[in-house]
Amino acid sequence: MKYFFILMLLYSCSKGGGSSNHLVIPPVIDTLETEEEGIFQALLQPVNKSIGQHLNGALTLVKENNEFIADVRLSAGPASVLHTQHLHIGSRCPDSRDDINGDGFIDGFEGAEVYKEVLIPLDDDLSSQRMGGGIYPASDEFGFYYYSKATDLQKMMDDLWEEDINLTDEYVKLRLNESLTVINKVVVILGVPTDTFLPDTVSGYGRLTPHQALPIACGVVQKLTKVPGVIDRDSTDIPVPHGGAIGGSNGGDDDGAVFYSESHPEGPGNYGED
Repeated sequence: MKYFFILMLLYSCSKGGGSSNHLVIPPVIDTLETEEEGIFQALLQPVNKSIGQHLNGALTLVKENNEFIADVRLSAGPASVLHTQHLHIGSRCPDSRDDINGDGFIDGFEGAEVYKEVLIPLDDDLSSQRMGGGIYPASDEFGFYYYSKATDLQKMMDDLWEEDINLTDEYVKLRLNESLTVINKVVVILGVPTDTFLPDTVSGYGRLTPHQALPIACGVVQKLTKVPGVIDRDSTDIPVPHGGAIGGSNGGDDDGAVFYSESHPEGPGNYGED
């Protein structure tokens, strides 16, 4: 509707003054507006190729009918470990040129310099940057995990528009009424087992240890023009630890996601004491 009024105003200006040389300039449509709804995907690639060099997977995001859905699948990654995962405001994934100290690893600090602050934590609660409680998925013994969550888009936007009360942490808010655009933002997967050899030069980031903060996979989000693949409507219910299920669909948004946190020490997570 706003573009209709802009066009009418420009048309009126071109008709006034009795001159035929007035140029009617069409309105510029912001990329934020063109991205309102749709399906978006980031193909995951290894960051530190000496660890999980054969991993593959993808993040799929859906924005439709005031619903926001995030789906992450990773295979052939580090086994039996908690994986912190976030959507960041950066526009590219780190590579060898970002290995500042030349130790052969992109560590948590070096990676964060590239993929920047966190916009959406892909944790147990997409509607809030804080309410997910640091609960993230854990890979199985084969290095596989599947995560899927959905939330009310307006509820998530209300949280992203809130005042940023901590300007020194890794999270960033949107400006009030700024649209949410995910195109060209990056998803990053962190975490390797504590027995993984890392040189002393590898740094952590924030409250995360070097093993917790090590980026293992990254991908740049792009908009899709068609649905990626075919919906699996078969309920296979393959058993996994703690009652989860891999594959299939039985109506819940947690199918296949195995979650652990600091409050569940029996899980294979590598989060210890602060």
